[in-house]
Amino acid sequence: MSAQLPIGERRAAITTGEFVPLTVEEFRNGYATFSDGLDGNLPRDPDFPTEYHDAVTGTAKPLEDSPFNRAWIAAGKLFADEAKRISFYQRVEKVMPIAADRKYSKYVDREAGSFHIALLGAVAAVPFSFRTTPKALRAAFDAEFRRCLAAAVDPGEPNKLQ
Repeated sequence: MSAQLPIGERRAAITTGEFVPLTVEEFRNGYATFSDGLDGNLPRDPDFPTEYHDAVTGTAKPLEDSPFNRAWIAAGKLFADEAKRISFYQRVEKVMPIAADRKYSKYVDREAGSFHIALLGAVAAVPFSFRTTPKALRAAFDAEFRRCLAAAVDPGEPNKLQ
């Protein structure tokens, strides 16, 4: 896809990378594109890659033309900054399942497919890295959600979620 980093740098990024926070709008746009792609609502991409490079080994592997891969690639293209793109991917993979948990169900409108602004804010901004354990990520997410919920309720703190 784009120019590849040397293998040593990729391995370092994989094992030590802290994911950058995203704004609610960045995450919302990326996730809406991803969801549209899963639903088959995206136009065909003439630049859809036929292969990808394994992050660890750097070897080229074939990329299946599937709705998931189309959605993943289309959403990733919204992020010109590679750090934000990787952060988005990790947030979809690791943080969205936490937000979709039963614990936060009253903040999700399943019929409309929408999330409370505080829930989106927590998904977009929770600090974590490749080294963060699932238990630690859940704790960090819960703390970030409570912070975002308080900011959403307090009108004295505008733009706190952005």
